[in-house]
Amino acid sequence: MQHLIQFDSEYDHTKQIFVNSYPWLFPGGVGDIYDMERGEVPIKEWGQHLLRYFDGRFLDDSLFGLCLYNTIQRHTNNREGNFFFNSDRFIGKNPPTVQELKQQLRNKDTKYISMLRHFSRNIKGGDNFWRSKTEDLKHWITHHVARGHGPPTFFVTLSCAENWWPDLKRLLAQLDEKAKNYTQAASIQSGCRIAMANAARRYPLYVNEFFMKRAKSFMGTVVKKALGIEHYWGRVEFAPGRGAIHLHIIGIARDKAYLQEFYRAGTYEEKAGVLDKYARETLDMTADVNINDDRLRKPDYLNSPLGKRYCECHNQEEDVRQLAEDCMCHQCNKFCLQSNKTNAPRTCRVHYGTESAFGKMDTKGLPRMPKSKIVTDNKGISHFRMTRTQSVRVVQHSRTLLRGWRANCDIKLLLYYSDPSCPDISEIEDVCRYVVAYTGKRHNTTQSEKDAIQNIILR
Repeated sequence: MQHLIQFDSEYDHTKQIFVNSYPWLFPGGVGDIYDMERGEVPIKEWGQHLLRYFDGRFLDDSLFGLCLYNTIQRHTNNREGNFFFNSDRFIGKNPPTVQELKQQLRNKDTKYISMLRHFSRNIKGGDNFWRSKTEDLKHWITHHVARGHGPPTFFVTLSCAENWWPDLKRLLAQLDEKAKNYTQAASIQSGCRIAMANAARRYPLYVNEFFMKRAKSFMGTVVKKALGIEHYWGRVEFAPGRGAIHLHIIGIARDKAYLQEFYRAGTYEEKAGVLDKYARETLDMTADVNINDDRLRKPDYLNSPLGKRYCECHNQEEDVRQLAEDCMCHQCNKFCLQSNKTNAPRTCRVHYGTESAFGKMDTKGLPRMPKSKIVTDNKGISHFRMTRTQSVRVVQHSRTLLRGWRANCDIKLLLYYSDPSCPDISEIEDVCRYVVAYTGKRHNTTQSEKDAIQNIILR
């Protein structure tokens, strides 16, 4: 005899779907999203409350987090779909049946797919979502150019030193104490790097929130005041390796006198001299640091300047040198070496050279230069390279930015050759296309996304 399995609907408010699915997280069977005694709560707010629960059990359960995220995304998708099909404004009073929709697609009529893509931009994390954010960035650039603020002049990246920052260390220890994990808390406070790393993985929500608040405060103080950035736009990303949070920032300089000097300079050598003066005097930038590339040390958890506050460092010159050695030296790996199918030696995508043989990762580094100069990459984009007579591994950086942020932080000058008082729109578009392509990464093209939707409907 066959027995039919009946599944409970997640939209049935009389069912406690989460309590029954995760009994180890809901002892006593209370706390479900559809707990009728408490009343209905928006699922996003409910999920945020659980992920911040004092003992950390919901945050520690990766399966629950994935299920919660999937549920929120599906509910958002269904809500957008209901609005799409039930609105006379979009689909009409007589929406097509599934068979009619399939026949329209077979006849190459894809108007409904384009409309569906429009609504899918509200689904966070999808290709269309990030594509819409890219368009927002383009509008932001256009707005500031039209207001006379000029095009973007800086490209800054701020990374997270989640295993070293002392204030984050104190926060994670407090979270473990609150969860009654006293042994782990004591290990963090004693300076155990492994315990700190484990805590960062246990509480990623708090690490990310700490990073964002720190970055917001840092941008409003050091970056805007010390470096003279007037307007900025940022996008958060997570590293493909360890999943660490980092922030890409596009900034517009307050003082643009150097742009006029750069424009009036005749030769490329003179233009490089203008940029060199501005980079050194205003941005405190350098690429010339006394570091032994053959003996690059790994950050020492107890003694690294990454684990110290700026106010605790008395020798600023030695402090910034150690910071550069600990977090501003590029070592080629599988993420920067461009893959190929022939097993030929790979070339670093950030211009640190080519390995001697496939898999060696022994690139020579950046070339030493006695004077600053402007170089052009294979995409026709100009880059400013500062004097480099010592280390071939250190990344060009701002000493002020590095001392204040105390983690990996990159800064690039965006170059324009047209008159800044009447900028060439095509040149701005070329530079912005480079920046947008970096900050507005997406995986699928518009056409591939349309094809995927069509295949799902015709399945």
